[in-house]
Formats: sequence, C-alpha cells, structure tokens
Amino acid sequence: MTNKRINGSILLAAFTALVAFGPVAAPANAQAPLQAPEVTFAGTAPGTVTATIHNPNGTGRCWAEAGVGPENNHRFFGNNSPESLAGPGQTLTTTLEGLEPGTTISARGGCFDDTPTGGMPFTEPVTVTVP
Repeated sequence: MTNKRINGSILLAAFTALVAFGPVAAPANAQAPLQAPEVTFAGTAPGTVTATIHNPNGTGRCWAEAGVGPENNHRFFGNNSPESLAGPGQTLTTTLEGLEPGTTISARGGCFDDTPTGGMPFTEPVTVTVP
C-alpha cells in the first residue's frame, strides 16, 4: 500500500471551484423586495375621494397620491401627513378633499423604504370619479 499525497495547489483549486460555482443561498435574514401597497379608492362625499391603504411589507411606508385637474397636478391623500402613511403591516384610510365634483382623478399607491433592499414600487394608476 502506498501513501499518496494531494498537492496543496490542486486542493486549493478544487476548493476555489467549489466556492465559485457552488449554489448561492440568500442569508437567512434577507429581506424580500418591497411590494407596492394594496389600495382601493372610492368617492365618499361631494368633492372627496377616500383611499384605503395596506402596507404588505415588514418595512417602509405606503401612501396614496393623485393627478388632479386638467394639468394632472400632483396631490397626496391626507396632505402627506404622518397619519396618512401606512407603516409596516398597517392599514389606514385617508382622504383627498376639495376636488371638483363630477371630474376624474388618476390615483395610485406607492411604498418607499430606504434600506439597501428597499425601493419605491407603485400600483397601476386608476381613474376615480369625484362625487
């Protein structure tokens, strides 16, 4: 029986190949990519549209916004007050008031998170008739 030795450079090359081409697993605590909010809009009173916003994420803040008038002017529901931002897992209702009855707005929801895996996803815009 002969004693065979493995050359150190061959062992190092095999280990390097295993590390370089082996499966890459995400860390156990990796955060999922930020999702857009779940949001519904409804005309609830003359000149008022209400948004119900649910933040499905474990981080970030979600809101509702709209394009208003012939110039599609940008407005935030709840005037973008802290009370109009849905935190992680939170659902809230907020309004956009002072709209012209009988007109339409283009509304959508968005979320933002400034962590490294965050982002700013939006829902598709929907047209809402102002009562």
